[in-house]
Amino acid sequence: MGSTGPALMRALNDVADAAAGLVTDVRQHGFGVIIDRIRNFDPSEMDMPTVNLSLILLLTVILGFTVIIVLAQVTPDPPTPGIHRENRALGESSAPLIKEGAPPIPPKTEIVSLRVYPIKSCRGFEVEHTRIRKAGLTLDRNWMFVSKKDMNFMTIRTDSSMTLIDTTITEGTEKYQGQQMLKISIHGTENSVEVPAFPSPEWLKEKTKLEEVEIWEEKTDGYVYGEEVNKIFTDYFKKDVALVYKGPQARMINVNGKKDLYGKDVPHHFADVMSLQIASEASIKDLNRRLKEKDPKSDELTIERFRPNIIVKGRDDHPWEEDTWKRVRILTTIPSEEALYKIDLDVVARCARCQVPNVNPNTAEKHVKEPWEELMKFRRVDKGSVAKYKPCFGMLCVPKNDGRIVVGARLEVLETTDKHLYNTARFDEL
Repeated sequence: MGSTGPALMRALNDVADAAAGLVTDVRQHGFGVIIDRIRNFDPSEMDMPTVNLSLILLLTVILGFTVIIVLAQVTPDPPTPGIHRENRALGESSAPLIKEGAPPIPPKTEIVSLRVYPIKSCRGFEVEHTRIRKAGLTLDRNWMFVSKKDMNFMTIRTDSSMTLIDTTITEGTEKYQGQQMLKISIHGTENSVEVPAFPSPEWLKEKTKLEEVEIWEEKTDGYVYGEEVNKIFTDYFKKDVALVYKGPQARMINVNGKKDLYGKDVPHHFADVMSLQIASEASIKDLNRRLKEKDPKSDELTIERFRPNIIVKGRDDHPWEEDTWKRVRILTTIPSEEALYKIDLDVVARCARCQVPNVNPNTAEKHVKEPWEELMKFRRVDKGSVAKYKPCFGMLCVPKNDGRIVVGARLEVLETTDKHLYNTARFDEL
């Protein structure tokens, strides 16, 4: 130990000096200085009694120093305070794109309302927040009514009284304690039933029967509820009907969302043709202005008549600019969760309209002319397929990723087009 101690101290001092010099050189000249030191190494300058210890320690320091530098280069910076969780499933095409000759990209706007319609053609409700899924908003069009005579779907188009069936979400009691329930009631009466809003496979197996049903001349499957649920609706419609919950068989979106036009299959539930509809508050204001000019005694229409899921504020001096959207992004900030959700949607088509908006959702009365007649004057803006004979209001969208959404979230347009053609144009050619 007597001779080793001084040698070790000298070796440590040598290594310390060498390491300090190496750090200084690396800071001034970069990492390549280490390679230069190795190339120019001269063994004759070494103090041979301590060479073994010095060399070993020096190489150890160099190796450690190299690892530290490499890790510093590849390790990301720690998150800054504030929002740092982010929903990312957007893909390379998610960046804004300004194309020559395309309509200008409008400024960002705000989501002012979110609407969910659990049962097809029945009354929906507003929510402050929900989740967008690729099949649409949570709970949206998960159910429909069918005629038991032919198991074909029922629609407000042929029976306007469907709009007097109300829906709401309640908290379960007794055996359903802790569950969310879908309460279905008949407007103006005490008649109502409740079913689980998120039924388990076990509950469906016990309480329903999986059968083939039909919607828009297309066969799919659905869980058909029993008489204890259906009776009040059979009495109301004065015919045998059944409530149906969408089954596991995939039902694909249609028109411009079908595979040969959109490029892939996208399943959804019981909406007519598409997962999601966005409409503009500025556009319904413009329509109401026109109707009021035509008939000063006319009542103001609510956006509910058009049954959209997402309503944006828009610009009052630029109504109908949603006609030009091709890709949009919804940005939702949730400070309490330190989360930011970025949800991209492909806007694949305008929504060609039937006369459902003529039905007053509060009374089920159908106006013989409006707003259909007025819309036909200035909103026949699409030359594709049957849309050339119909007015358009709202845009049909396909969500590209899932995420949370709240009222007050921002919507920004990423890309525009003037080439929308209903059930005709390929999305990649817009």
